[in-house]
Amino acid sequence: MGNYVIHTLGCKANTYDGQLIEQALGERGWSPADEDGTPDLIVVNSCTVTSEADRQSRKTANRLARRYPMAKVVMTGCGAEVDPERHAETNGVDMVVGNQDKPKLVDMVLAEMAHGEPAADTTILGGVEGYDRKRAKHPETRDWPSPEEAFFTPPVDTGRTRVFLKVQEGCDAFCTYCIIPYARGPARHLRPIELVRQVREVCAQGAQEVVLTGTALGDYGDDTSAAFSFEDLVSLLLRETPVQRLRTSSLDPKELSPRLREMIADEPRLCPHVHVSLQSPHDLILKRMKRRYRADDVVETLRSLGAISERLEQERGLVGGLFVGMDIIAGFPGESEAMHQWNLARLAELPWHRLHVFPYSEREGTAATRLDQPVAPDVKKRRVRELMELSRQRLRSHYTRVLAAGESLKVLVEGPAPHIDGLERGAWFSGYTANYYRVLIPAEQAEGARGEHILARPSGFRVMTSAGDIALLAQRT
Repeated sequence: MGNYVIHTLGCKANTYDGQLIEQALGERGWSPADEDGTPDLIVVNSCTVTSEADRQSRKTANRLARRYPMAKVVMTGCGAEVDPERHAETNGVDMVVGNQDKPKLVDMVLAEMAHGEPAADTTILGGVEGYDRKRAKHPETRDWPSPEEAFFTPPVDTGRTRVFLKVQEGCDAFCTYCIIPYARGPARHLRPIELVRQVREVCAQGAQEVVLTGTALGDYGDDTSAAFSFEDLVSLLLRETPVQRLRTSSLDPKELSPRLREMIADEPRLCPHVHVSLQSPHDLILKRMKRRYRADDVVETLRSLGAISERLEQERGLVGGLFVGMDIIAGFPGESEAMHQWNLARLAELPWHRLHVFPYSEREGTAATRLDQPVAPDVKKRRVRELMELSRQRLRSHYTRVLAAGESLKVLVEGPAPHIDGLERGAWFSGYTANYYRVLIPAEQAEGARGEHILARPSGFRVMTSAGDIALLAQRT
């Protein structure tokens, strides 16, 4: 028994996996290290979606090893799965455990620590080996854990309002820029009846909102012969559980099917908020990325979501309507200046609210590194700036309209807000509306309402980051 630190980088699926490790350590008598304490074990849950994310994961492990020289440092996650040898060479790392062995990580690591003798070299535990050659298929040598082994019901801490549930793992798409299919394996999912049980359990523990997450969420059900889709799962959870808010994670335009869109329009408990994994609105770039939709699908989906947003405002009185965020990659190989300008013009005429803009970053081992017509780094940076400025203008305009409505918003209070420049530290509580507006409420008005829905009328907003994130300042009504 001892103290631990878990540092997770990357996506919500990795956050979920970090909770799995934390739960397993707790079951064996281990406790989180105090902020000023000295941990006995450090687990770095790595991200490898880009080469930069991979570098940051290794840098984090090295920094923590230098800060806590007596602790055992374990590298796991997607980077450890794709290239365990490189991660084993990171200064300060004692053990490497890939994703395929992550459900057994705690037992394997504690057994290794029980030996008592420091190893001369970093130990690669389990069956993970580096990929000699990456092809557009999953290697048959990998022994990926079944959903029953890798999925769990996260405990709901006192006062916690939102829980992430991983319903699906793995991906079969093999987009040209993406390494994740090699890091997380083929698409597979947890049985619907088990997910109903999990949602009921976290609701009984006090969770007010459940966020469905996965590597390729729209592929739920594709790994079986049973005709049970992601839309079927959403409908089942709404019908068979008492969840107050059900929220979805990233979906591509075609995965936001007409049926799912109608469910968002008709079902008040399904959050009116979508995050579109768009990457590009341009046909040629989508083909080069090997995405599973085309420009016409993008236009049809976004215009349909815009119409649903108007319906929600008019018929349900939902201030702001349906909130739409999107991921965009700028500067993908082959993207000319004319294409970029076309993208700006096309996006400007479509309904959405927020862009998450990323410069294309090569990932070693992916097919995109072999594409011609690379975009110069300075050009990529400029295009990112121009897309982010478009996003900031759109988001400011939308929040100004929300303020002008003068209506109270229904907010699920989560807890003390993180520090924001210009606001007194500790003076605000934070919460979210169903359509994902972040709302800050004076602490004296919200402290006793953690985990509850309250009404609050916004009086202004604060830009929180250079990316344009905005929080509404509100008074409880």
